[in-house]
Amino acid sequence: MRFETSAANTLSGKYALRFYDVFGEDYITESLSLSPTGLNHCDSVINALLSLPDNAVPTIECNLDAINTNYGFEYVLTFTGNPGKLRELEIVEKLDGSQSTVSVSSGTYNANVYTKVNGEFIDHFSEKCEGVTLKVLVDSDDLTNSWGSDVRPGSVGYLSDLSAQEVKLLKACLGHSDYDPDNNVDVANWDEGSVMEADGAGPTSYKMIGAFPHAIKVVPTDSYTHFVPGEYYLVWYDSSATTGKEFRVANVNNNFNTDGEATEMHVFTTKGTVQQLGYGSGTELADNVAGGSSTDRIVAYFDKYSNKLYTNYDTSCENQPNASPKNHVCVEKGSKLFIIDSCWGKGNSGASTPQSNPFFGGSEISCGTTSDTGVNYNTGNLYTVKKVSYFNS
Repeated sequence: MRFETSAANTLSGKYALRFYDVFGEDYITESLSLSPTGLNHCDSVINALLSLPDNAVPTIECNLDAINTNYGFEYVLTFTGNPGKLRELEIVEKLDGSQSTVSVSSGTYNANVYTKVNGEFIDHFSEKCEGVTLKVLVDSDDLTNSWGSDVRPGSVGYLSDLSAQEVKLLKACLGHSDYDPDNNVDVANWDEGSVMEADGAGPTSYKMIGAFPHAIKVVPTDSYTHFVPGEYYLVWYDSSATTGKEFRVANVNNNFNTDGEATEMHVFTTKGTVQQLGYGSGTELADNVAGGSSTDRIVAYFDKYSNKLYTNYDTSCENQPNASPKNHVCVEKGSKLFIIDSCWGKGNSGASTPQSNPFFGGSEISCGTTSDTGVNYNTGNLYTVKKVSYFNS
């Protein structure tokens, strides 16, 4: 929950929270008072949620951070009792008829809700990779934040702190990432999850995130952090990367770029298959070693705190063309999506040296060409599609 004002010392009023249990039953808490600093607000929120009838919320934790100096606050709720897959909480601002009971003495305010990790009834990542622990790092210099030489579009970080034995075990745990175990490689019998992309017109090419990357969940090894939620990552292997940085990740959840900063994690894998959305002939992303046109990726934009995605192609199964070109995989209600902000390739949009091939064609990344300060953290969560709509522009 985030309450932010445009001017300091202006926030006041009251609001409530609407909580939905796993059966869809909704409960509204008692009113909660607002202040510019949020002092003691977590205590009020915890008491209000624990006081809901039917023991709807058995246990909960709350952590609050101030926004600048007296510009409001943001707090994060952790449902430690594992209540299952919950609908997102709602802020109720109108406690007295049609008028808002939240106000500012001057300027404006924004009240928003954001879900960082959603619960699930089904654990899709139940298989622990025994004998393996690791850390996830941003591939940048610790002092200057300048990018490492292995950063490519779709790859801003890597798995670290792995011994030679752990590398072998992790490969075996990952297994095959696509639908075909017959195309696995080496003694670990696994897929690298990569695709070859030319750097511009070629002939230099790189291994980048493929049609079927691996998906993992990591959780802290420290038993005292057992209420810290797991983190999801999309992973593939680049044998040409710097030694120790071959396991690339598409998303990063923290700005750690040294082993000393990062948290040691257990690894959990899945038997499920993740396919990157693409559009064109065939059924998956194709290698582009020669420097021709990259396979079109399906990308999306969305507003902060929004739950709507706007894609560059109509991805709905209802409107899926019968003939090529078409979506490699379509989306319908109930589909699961990893939504990744991964500093994808610029293509011709703002690239210093535009290429004839769009989107992935070239090694320039879209979130800043010199450092990791443009990276968005905490992306890569697993979401469920509730509705698919088509807008004809």
